[in-house]
Amino acid sequence: MTQAVADSPRIFDVSVREARMCIDRILLVCGLPPGYVHGVREVVLLSQSMGLGGFRALYEGHAGLREGFLDRVVVADAEDGALVVDGAGIHAWVLLPTLMDLGVERARAAGRATLRVSGVTAVHELHVMAGLGKRYGIGAEVSQPDETGGRGQKAVVTLFNTARPRGIDDWDPLLAHAIRYGYPVEAGLWRAIHALSNQALAPDSVVSRRHAGPVILRDDGTLQGRPPADDDMDLNMLRHVPSSQGCASREGQPT
Repeated sequence: MTQAVADSPRIFDVSVREARMCIDRILLVCGLPPGYVHGVREVVLLSQSMGLGGFRALYEGHAGLREGFLDRVVVADAEDGALVVDGAGIHAWVLLPTLMDLGVERARAAGRATLRVSGVTAVHELHVMAGLGKRYGIGAEVSQPDETGGRGQKAVVTLFNTARPRGIDDWDPLLAHAIRYGYPVEAGLWRAIHALSNQALAPDSVVSRRHAGPVILRDDGTLQGRPPADDDMDLNMLRHVPSSQGCASREGQPT
């Protein structure tokens, strides 16, 4: 259960790098496939920049990201050429990267695409598509004709081709702003997010402190996990070379 965040008047300017690291860890804890984490993480960052749910929604509602995945989604063609997408109850953030791919492909081919989306939670987060579309040279307009709330809520997304981005300020102006100035986040919220992200880490122990990547340092100083047959590193290179030996010149003669 997520604990309530204590109010704090202090504001942190969180860097893009720090935000991405913490979001990645939380999404992995939620069970998203590693290859899909990148796409959902960028959606969360845009949600924060656009004043939608953002980091607070991630902290308070991350458990909802565990509920189902893309194998539950149903996509069908309507008679008028629109795509009808039933998310079967998954979170809009989880659906959104794939939804964007479907819409971009159709807009590229036909100049315009309409997606009728239902069966997703936090459906208002589909407005992130307006920001994400800039990366593709795609404009996106999201409307919600059904405001009943819950899983029955629906949205219509219209995508259309625009000018292709020529630099980062065109590609994603919101990300460019965050790179320069960071994300202003209330201190108590960010501390809570950071603590939640630490659940992705191994428990602190003597072994974990001596574990670097695929290698563990044993008590006797030997390395576990470095197959000699695959090791192309010569440890003799770490030894001090006496200055009298010098180094070889281009002609192969000592200098």
